[in-house]
Amino acid sequence: VCMKALFITINHEEHFRKLLKEFGKTGIRGGTILSSEGLAASQAEIAPELGLNYFRLFLNSGRPYNKTIFLVLEDDKVEEAKECVRRVVGNLNRENVGIMFTIDVDSFEGLTK
Repeated sequence: VCMKALFITINHEEHFRKLLKEFGKTGIRGGTILSSEGLAASQAEIAPELGLNYFRLFLNSGRPYNKTIFLVLEDDKVEEAKECVRRVVGNLNRENVGIMFTIDVDSFEGLTK
């Protein structure tokens, strides 16, 4: 069975909640959710001399935090999951929306259906 890990970082809480519902409607379950923070936000806080615009990072409801979801899926389910993301967040190429990418999974243990 060919598997991929799909990583999705969502910058807006509203999109995150809707995406969880959308995954539920399409039968996508069994992922992991992490609270995360962008590198630029941490750099701006720790090293203001870098000149990063920290204020701009607070566009996400007043905080620079986001949610990262990762799912290990069979190849045929990956595009379906990506379509869920697109339906909820729209164009990921807009600024401050999020990112998603896949990585091939060569081996795994502990996955159940």
